[in-house]
Amino acid sequence: MRPSLSLQALSSRLKLRHLVLLDALGRSHNMHLAAQQMNITQPAATKILQDIEELFGLVLFERLPRNMRPTDLGEFVIRFARETLNATGKFVEELDHMRKGGHGVLLVGATYGIAYLLSPSIMKMKQKRPLLAIRVLERTSDILITELEEKNLDLVIGRFTAEHQHNFFDFRDIAATQMCVAVNPAHPLLAEPRLSLAQLMDWPWILHPLSTPTRKLFEETLADKGLKSPVNLVETTSIFTTLQLLQGSDMIAIFPVSAVRDYIRRGMISRLPITFDRQLEDYGILSRKGEPLGAAAAEFVETVLEVACGEELERA
Repeated sequence: MRPSLSLQALSSRLKLRHLVLLDALGRSHNMHLAAQQMNITQPAATKILQDIEELFGLVLFERLPRNMRPTDLGEFVIRFARETLNATGKFVEELDHMRKGGHGVLLVGATYGIAYLLSPSIMKMKQKRPLLAIRVLERTSDILITELEEKNLDLVIGRFTAEHQHNFFDFRDIAATQMCVAVNPAHPLLAEPRLSLAQLMDWPWILHPLSTPTRKLFEETLADKGLKSPVNLVETTSIFTTLQLLQGSDMIAIFPVSAVRDYIRRGMISRLPITFDRQLEDYGILSRKGEPLGAAAAEFVETVLEVACGEELERA
């Protein structure tokens, strides 16, 4: 029986080029492409993989006729390689930034519709740390959580998308998300004295893709009422594209109330009197469990919670 792998053996033999190959091969499933990405020959890449498998005492890839498929243990090792490379890349970037007089880099993921919270939080943070570089990735929560898991982000302002995720991420609750139906201020439906969701199904809609929580809530609401999904629709996650489409047409869109509150106040769009029995899960701040936040990230979390508290008091 092969002896267990020790940290001492791993630290003395594992090299960054091993991790780079694992990551490249895990993405391409092709030794020739992985070698090209590393700018080495295919025999050299094959030798590196043999060294890695010998080190771990595991077969990490199935050698198939046309590609190389990671084994279950291979997927686990690839994930370690990817997370280590991402963390190393962030370290190098931050170190270089600080050498040039900066105060590091903060990587924040934000789900759509929270600009009302994110923008003032960033401005407050820049007042405290003007030389801190803040990079924001705006995506749906499912994509952001994957980026957070792979250490491409320090924290995420979003929501859980699967029940098991609480095992891997800490969550600081911010607020529930109320939904609304929005249209152009000149839309004919605004003149209707009473409206139901059924009356809107023949109108053109702007919706998020089916994989997003907002769209799932909408489809579940239609199912509750025995309604079919609208056929005439545009799918996008861009709030700006949606706003432009609304202002230039008679289309209908569904939004988190928080995302469009200011646009409604300014008369750019109007809200139809439609309510939803279902609501999205609360959103909050997610970070990797068991991994303390850096000083800048921890300060940003407190800043976001402070801004969120101020928003709640203003609405009260």
